[in-house]
Amino acid sequence: MKKMIFLLLTLFTLQSFAQEISKEYDRIGKFGRGGVALVWKNKLVGMINTSGKELVKPEYEKIGSFGGDNLAFTTMGGKIGIINLQGKVIVQNEYESISQFNGSLAVTKKDGLYGIINKKGKVLVKNEYQKLKVGKYGDVRAVKDGQEVLLDIKD
Repeated sequence: MKKMIFLLLTLFTLQSFAQEISKEYDRIGKFGRGGVALVWKNKLVGMINTSGKELVKPEYEKIGSFGGDNLAFTTMGGKIGIINLQGKVIVQNEYESISQFNGSLAVTKKDGLYGIINKKGKVLVKNEYQKLKVGKYGDVRAVKDGQEVLLDIKD
């Protein structure tokens, strides 16, 4: 009888510590890289870890897949940004587009003009060029006021 009471008390105690995470969200995706899953609420997406801690509250229209660099593109208000696997914002959602990284550089487009950021979110080239391209050898060519220039990027 004592064992039965102990067992019931133990089960009751364990149940009171359990938390139903799924009730907080409309949908929970699969856990993947770094033990995080995407979660949706009211058609917006965020992230949680395996213990249910909210890393990013559901405020984005889209969070892309995390790459080998543990970065993912986000969309909010039609603008693109970048977050890391811990949910830290690396690049605010202020760009019309951000290219895939070529080494440590990505081309950004803002107000119709192009610039460059690095993987830490640092702006290396302001968005002031009509065209901008990072070549396969790391050369950066840009056009400003109809003039083509070669840029020397310092990270």
